[in-house]
Amino acid sequence: MLINNAGILRDESLSRFNKTTIAEQFSVNALAPLALTHALLTHLHTGSKVAFITSRMGSITDNTSGGRYGYRMSKAALNSGAMSLARDLATEQIAIGIYHPGYVKTEMVNTGGSTSNGDISADASALKLITLIDNLTMEDSGVFKHSNGEVLPW
Repeated sequence: MLINNAGILRDESLSRFNKTTIAEQFSVNALAPLALTHALLTHLHTGSKVAFITSRMGSITDNTSGGRYGYRMSKAALNSGAMSLARDLATEQIAIGIYHPGYVKTEMVNTGGSTSNGDISADASALKLITLIDNLTMEDSGVFKHSNGEVLPW
């Protein structure tokens, strides 16, 4: 089992567009998890599972507020890359999980460093993600899911 959990959030808006921080988010949020998976492919075998902790902010359908350009774009790229892996690794019977952990109370959620924002604790989210990963099969490989089990739109 491999769990890819990487994420940084920078606060771009149209009026504060910043190519440097957008590129930084792509590097950490999208490229690094795929590069790590690629580097570890020789250690994965039939029945292995690879989970990507992403964000529903990577859903184009679910974007109702705009902004957060780098974060949204990088998580959409991660979702796309994870889906490609699900297709490419299907013949090896390696299942790919693509999971939104919920609006977790972390320092990333509140740029002030407090963990007061969010709807779910990190512990509660982790328990839900563990259940999803434990139950991951080839039939739901490549499906984008919320930690509560809801299938999310792309």
